[in-house]
Amino acid sequence: MLLAVIAVLVGHLAAASATPLPADPASAPTSSSVHYVALGDSRAAGLTTTSQAAGDGCGRTDAGYPVLVARALRVASFTTVACGGAVTADVVDRGQSTSDGRRVPVQTAAVRPDTSLVTLSIGGNDIRWFGIVSRCMETTPGRDRDCRADPGLPGLVAERLATLSTRLDHVLRQIRAHAPAARILVVGHGGYFGPRGCAGAAPFSDPDAPVIADFFRQLDGVYQAAALRAGAGFVDVGAAAVGHDACAPDGQRWFTGVRAADGVPSTHPTPTGSDGIARAVVATLALSLT
Repeated sequence: MLLAVIAVLVGHLAAASATPLPADPASAPTSSSVHYVALGDSRAAGLTTTSQAAGDGCGRTDAGYPVLVARALRVASFTTVACGGAVTADVVDRGQSTSDGRRVPVQTAAVRPDTSLVTLSIGGNDIRWFGIVSRCMETTPGRDRDCRADPGLPGLVAERLATLSTRLDHVLRQIRAHAPAARILVVGHGGYFGPRGCAGAAPFSDPDAPVIADFFRQLDGVYQAAALRAGAGFVDVGAAAVGHDACAPDGQRWFTGVRAADGVPSTHPTPTGSDGIARAVVATLALSLT
């Protein structure tokens, strides 16, 4: 069924193609008009613990979800300029200095008038999201950080999310200006942590877990609202990732926790997670076309 959905997606995104696509993508030709560009930070880059030392310093790998989406949709062209450490300004306003001092162009330079699909994963670095949730983390076993009683935390979250909202509006306007007809998908940021902590990966108390969950709900709300204002779609990774947080068993975990694991840096998607995010992107496209 997923293959049939992908065929329908390609048919819609390649509306300019005069040749109908067969129902089975395995026998379908590459679309003649689907041009996909992936923008964003390390969530889209498919970062590993060593990948930023190669190439342009952005850390992109074939495990990144955009690569998997491009393969599934059989696009005519694909470019990913996602880069570890990127903030919103690096997408639309300036080039980025990567971790080893190299310089890469502004990301929207890759978006052209004929671009028909854009995914965007950005903003976590703008608000320094882990610095927020780490106020709930306690590495000493048995201790409760009690961030639920932190009087400064709600205001900090509100201030940073308000700033992010404004920046996302700017980014999405610029993407639309570069590619007026493109379908744009804003990829959410939830799913890292579940309803309970665990030793090593997620060292927070059960009473503080709702604080972390509420932060991600608010963050994804900002993404979803910005997408709606821009006429873009929103990919709810948090909903898709339920049961696959940093405390999930090996092979089911979509995200590493506060420690690197299996060659993936801390608080980043695992290869399993990137596959799950790719499936969520495809599912969101399917829903938007029904």
